[in-house]
Amino acid sequence: MASIMEAPVRVARSWVPTAALVWAAAYGCLRVWFATGNAPVWKLPGRDLLVPDWIAVAGCLVSAAGVIALGRRPRSRALIRLLWVLAAGWVAAAAFALLDLVAGLLPGLGIPFDLLGMLSRFTALGGAALLGATALAYQRRLDPTCLRCTGRPRPTSIPTWPAWLAVVGCLTRLAAQAAVGFGSSPYDGNLSRIIFEGGFVLAGVALPLLLVYRPGRFFPRWMLLLPGFGLGAGITAYFGVGLLQMIGNVIQGKPAYDDVGLPEAFFWVAVPAYLLWGVGLTLAAYGYQRRTRKPCKGCGL
Repeated sequence: MASIMEAPVRVARSWVPTAALVWAAAYGCLRVWFATGNAPVWKLPGRDLLVPDWIAVAGCLVSAAGVIALGRRPRSRALIRLLWVLAAGWVAAAAFALLDLVAGLLPGLGIPFDLLGMLSRFTALGGAALLGATALAYQRRLDPTCLRCTGRPRPTSIPTWPAWLAVVGCLTRLAAQAAVGFGSSPYDGNLSRIIFEGGFVLAGVALPLLLVYRPGRFFPRWMLLLPGFGLGAGITAYFGVGLLQMIGNVIQGKPAYDDVGLPEAFFWVAVPAYLLWGVGLTLAAYGYQRRTRKPCKGCGL
């Protein structure tokens, strides 16, 4: 009985909440430095995050306050949910990290690569991971079944509809491009573009299906989980924010998207299609992770 009572304390005093506080303090100071006129010239979207600097400062303060409050009220489900919301918010704010990856891996596409912006965005994503891990640590304390996991058994099968949602999103995006012509793509036509388009099809068709069907079990878990979660979260955040910006522009009487030589109707098809793709891929990766995880050392499930 004593060991059972002591286990929650070890979880509560883990290094993750402390690391989240250190991140919030350090990144908050950096955001204040940027907000007071010391930010470098960002190349990609005009700023490193998709929110103003002072909003980012406020986000750091709220993140730190949430972690401290949860440490004092470790059984508060409202505070746990708050940390999950904050983690998702930081992912959305750093959505241009997806373009950082593409620009870094395929420089021939012509996408501007901003090293400082990338470092700032990935720092924000690191904070999101720490906030999520903190929320998860306290969330597991609320389940008396097992202090190591959620106490849920591994499913023997997972739904396939998320994968097909991703496939439909990818094919819809390709259909929208076909309607306006593949020659109108803003990317340069070279080897990098060929690699990009090949990876586009693999990530939009092959990867989602491998995550939910039996052939995917023959691959190492990391080979499917890393791109599944990484691309899924990146696409969802980037194009989710993009869709909200388009709606906001229309409400203000502005064009939904900046003029890049493509009809506006294209974006109303392509951006929601990307969002479906990202959501489907993320859900498919989550199902794959649950089905293939190792049995918990605490409860055996």
